[in-house]
Amino acid sequence: MSIKLVVLYPTPTDPAAFERAYHAEHMPLMRRLITPDERTPTFKIVGPQSAPFYRMAEVHFETLEALTAFATSAEGKHARASAQRLSTGGETVVLVCQADAR
Repeated sequence: MSIKLVVLYPTPTDPAAFERAYHAEHMPLMRRLITPDERTPTFKIVGPQSAPFYRMAEVHFETLEALTAFATSAEGKHARASAQRLSTGGETVVLVCQADAR
């Protein structure tokens, strides 16, 4: 079973400052906190201009138990705090997605 944590960032108050902090601070932190076995692709939303979200990140886990272990760990709490500090346009939206078995 494959589990994906999706983090959606609302449009920030200052996109340039968000991009600097996201790439220089937040993503390096995430790469240190998440084991090297987990993928963390990120995406910038490019349209439409009225989209409610500016950026999306994915964190892939092999099992729901692995995601739960990370989410409840000190590292997971540190990661969430970093994402919230970065999100100046509002609260981040976090989704837990499970791959279809089909």
